[in-house]
Amino acid sequence: MSEKVTGYIDHVIFRNDENGYTVMVLKTADSEEELTCVGTFPDVTQGVTIEAEGQFSQHHIYGRQFNIQSYAEKAPEDTQAMERYLGSGAIKGVGAALAARIVRCFGEDTLRIVEEEPERLAEVKGISEKKAREIAVQVTEKADMRKAMMFLQKYGISLNLGAKIYQKYGQSVYSVLQENPYRLADDISGVGFKIADTIASRIGIHADSDYRIRSGMMYTLLQASGEGHVYLPKDELFDRASQLLQVDVSYMEKHLMDMAIDRKVVLKENDREVLVYPSQYYRLELNTARMLTELNIRYPQNEQMMERRIAQIEKETGTVLEEMQKKAVVEAAGNGLFVLTGGPGTGKTTTINAIIRFFEGEGATLRLAAPTGRAAKRMTEATGYEAQTIHRLLELNGVPDEDGRESQGVHFERNAENPLDTDVIIIDEMSMV
Repeated sequence: MSEKVTGYIDHVIFRNDENGYTVMVLKTADSEEELTCVGTFPDVTQGVTIEAEGQFSQHHIYGRQFNIQSYAEKAPEDTQAMERYLGSGAIKGVGAALAARIVRCFGEDTLRIVEEEPERLAEVKGISEKKAREIAVQVTEKADMRKAMMFLQKYGISLNLGAKIYQKYGQSVYSVLQENPYRLADDISGVGFKIADTIASRIGIHADSDYRIRSGMMYTLLQASGEGHVYLPKDELFDRASQLLQVDVSYMEKHLMDMAIDRKVVLKENDREVLVYPSQYYRLELNTARMLTELNIRYPQNEQMMERRIAQIEKETGTVLEEMQKKAVVEAAGNGLFVLTGGPGTGKTTTINAIIRFFEGEGATLRLAAPTGRAAKRMTEATGYEAQTIHRLLELNGVPDEDGRESQGVHFERNAENPLDTDVIIIDEMSMV
């Protein structure tokens, strides 16, 4: 259950300027108790009086604290509060002594003068006309941000998300939300269609809005990518999007062409149907195909030599390869890229062992890997050669951030500029990659 506290921001303990996460001390209005508060804010002004809504919690290290979910700034109610606000360092160039002179000059009319007639600040000793204008600009910027945050909270947007939205759009936030809140899904990390759709419904955007249908279709394509699909047939896309949006399929044809013109999607036609790709996945697929083609270099093999080598491998291992297994060894030897498929019990492990024996006999260096540690362990047991995870093979470096997500520092040491120094790489369970 949410609770409310009122007080002024005494000082900030910690602030992350990138995401706005803040730890600060609030002095409550009734008892001057110091209360540790945490939350995400686009800006924090010491000395400002706020009414905050949230929940108390007990941190295992820092003790009792108040998690702010929403807040509203309250105008200073007396000259003491005004002086505290102005002298807090919130306004660059105004310290405690100058704040005291401003309040002495204008009294209870100080806040109105600062916000509405800031040029009159030049009447105060120590403030030039230029400095008065600089103060006016700062006050306006802070007021604009406060109003925007209040506007966003009105639609149920959290402080954390509100900070991201304001950081992205600034004073354009009003037009973005009122005209096309679905832009949030494209522009802001962590905002998907569902969140944008909830905001849009609160604002009053119609269910058959052009923006909503286009955003819903793109969301449907991206959801399909999570199932392993880089495209959807047009009819399937329309059916899925219709169920999501609860609008008729007939609305979508026009929007699909608009999305193609805007290069949001790529349409490819085959003999039976139209395929719809999100543009980024179409480019990824093309680039992947290009790289695979570059790897697939032909190495012609002497047929008689291959027959002798396979017979030697069979003798050394005490196994007899079927014709298809022998063909696999020949194809692996003659191609820069080779894919071996087959269901359980079809002899893939025996074939891989024969391929390893062949390359080993040629004096080639080999590396074995698999997507997971468990798969790598099975590969080691089946082949007798040490296998490792693909991440370790490519020498993944970096550590996750505090939320467990990969940080900007995570990268592979082995890449196109620094390739692996080996002749042959065999990856098991490639369908998992």
